[in-house]
Amino acid sequence: MAFDPSGLTAYVNGEYVAASEARVSIFDHGLMYGDGVFEGMRLFDGGLFRPHDHLARLARSARTVGLVPPLAGDQLLAVIGEVVRRSGLRDAHIRPIVTRGFGGPGIDPRGCAAPSLIVSAYPFPPFLGSDPVKLIVSPIVRKAPRSLGAHVKALNYLDGIVAKQGAAAAGAGDAIMLDGTGAVAECTGANLFVIRDGTLLTPTTRAALPGITRRTVLEIAAQEGIPASETEIWPMDLYGAEGAFVCGSGAGIVPVGEVDGHPLEQPEHPLTQRIVASYRDWTRLPRLRVEVS
Repeated sequence: MAFDPSGLTAYVNGEYVAASEARVSIFDHGLMYGDGVFEGMRLFDGGLFRPHDHLARLARSARTVGLVPPLAGDQLLAVIGEVVRRSGLRDAHIRPIVTRGFGGPGIDPRGCAAPSLIVSAYPFPPFLGSDPVKLIVSPIVRKAPRSLGAHVKALNYLDGIVAKQGAAAAGAGDAIMLDGTGAVAECTGANLFVIRDGTLLTPTTRAALPGITRRTVLEIAAQEGIPASETEIWPMDLYGAEGAFVCGSGAGIVPVGEVDGHPLEQPEHPLTQRIVASYRDWTRLPRLRVEVS
């Protein structure tokens, strides 16, 4: 179904506008070169989930690439809340974007006078659904850490897009991307957990985004006494896994059914179900939410 922004409000460089009419210049370096950073946040039943963690990551991403957002912290949070309220949303995905701004041709960022700030909010069901997803291992490699650090949530997602195209062509729901050593990094837009001998294993963030949902899963595991660790995972480890799931703000938590045609032992593993149930509860915890609508 085509996305319809009717009735939604966006914030663009100091103004609240109808999302269907929101515009940036064709010479904005975010459009021309992917020069910018963003976040993907979740609104659950009128409350933002872990917004301060998201805004801290946005600030870190911006700082790493030499961007100074026009608004940050509580000021940006207030804009996000206003966009949500004007859009009449209770459950949504929220995307604050900071680009290098108008600058004309040439990648030199010194030609850009001021960064652009865009905030949008929209209904967005988990993009992988809820049924066990089929994955393939992609030949497309996550380039970090020898290029842009994996902690930077940058606008350029072409590596993931090409890997996603390959997954679709193979009849899979998503692709697993490896790092430069051949170890598992993450999926195209979500982190990955593997279950082995009753333990949750997840790749390090050497070449994977330090996801907020990933962090939540590790905190849930610690609170509930579930063994969990960050470690190197290799493609062959996936084939023999007892279970696995992917997680992210856009995806939620989704079990994995098979990898490269190899069915997992328990696609609906009890540990996965336990994490899903706990995550649902955690999204409603007052200490992790900011009420905005």
